[in-house]
Amino acid sequence: MVGYDCHEAREWILSQIDPKPFRAIQDRMTELIEDFIQYDFHFMRVSGVLDENDCQGEQEYDEDEAFEFIYDAYLSDHPQDEDDDMMVAALLNRYMELQSLYLEAHGLSGE
Repeated sequence: MVGYDCHEAREWILSQIDPKPFRAIQDRMTELIEDFIQYDFHFMRVSGVLDENDCQGEQEYDEDEAFEFIYDAYLSDHPQDEDDDMMVAALLNRYMELQSLYLEAHGLSGE
C-alpha cells in the first residue's frame, strides 16, 4: 500500500493497546503485531484489495475474511502457541480495530 509505513503503523498500534489484558503474551506483542501486518498485506494481495504494485485493487476489504485469514495464518505458522490462541485472537481483534483507525488517520483507507 503506497504510503504505508509498517514500522510506524506497528509502533502506533502498540502504543494504543492496553497491555493488561495481554499480560501472558506481552513479551511477544511486537512480534505478533508485525506478523498480523504481514498476514494482512498478504490477504489484501491475494484477495485483490491490492494489486501487484500494492496500489488499490478492484476488490473491497472484507474485515471478517481478513480476520479469519490472518488468524489461520498465525495458527499455521505458530502451532506451538495453541495455549495462547484465544488471547492471540483477542489481540488480533484489537489490531483490526486499530489498523482501521491508523489507515483512516493517514488517508489510506480508501473511504
